[in-house]
This record gives sequence, structure tokens and C-alpha cells, in this order.
Amino acid sequence: MTARLLVEGSFALPSRRLFVAHGRILDGILRIGQRVRAPSGLDAPVAAVEFVLLSATAGRENPALAFAYQSEDQLSRWQALTLAGRTLELEDDNAPANADLPAS
Repeated sequence: MTARLLVEGSFALPSRRLFVAHGRILDGILRIGQRVRAPSGLDAPVAAVEFVLLSATAGRENPALAFAYQSEDQLSRWQALTLAGRTLELEDDNAPANADLPAS
């Protein structure tokens, strides 16, 4: 199965060695283990599917994909991708069936 996420923002979470891209699901289901097919450059499987709180007062949150980075160089490459406004196209890569987050 494939999915598409329109990225609204991204950030590093150094305490967990994660790079996070959050946005709006355009179609499909986000799953742990999926890989980014396009754009190129995010060379790791999805490590977690979570939510990012955008506004505590409004309770607005975005689905988020977390990617585990192995080195500071890898993180720097990912941060240089400038993902905001771009669509991540994901495809399954032995994703566990119980880690789904459907499009809203």
C-alpha cells in the first residue's frame, strides 16, 4: 500500500535521534516501516507514526512521520531537503499491520 503526506514542517528531535516530518495525509495509510519513494533523500524507513501538537489552545495537531538518523551527517542531509510544501510518497516495506494511521 502507498500513502502521500503533504509536509507542513519538519524538525529534529535530538533526544530521541529522530527527524520528524509533519503535515496532512492526502491519501493512503501511514505505517511504521514504510519508505519514502519521492522525493529522494530520506533514506530510512518510518520509525514511528505520531502526532505533533500545533496549537494547544485550538487542539490542532498534525500526523507526523519520524525517521531515526544514524549520524549527524545523515540528519544534516535530511534537514537540507527543505520538505515544507512538498509531498512525501511512501510505500510499504514490511510494515506491521497494527501500526496504521488512516487518512482523515
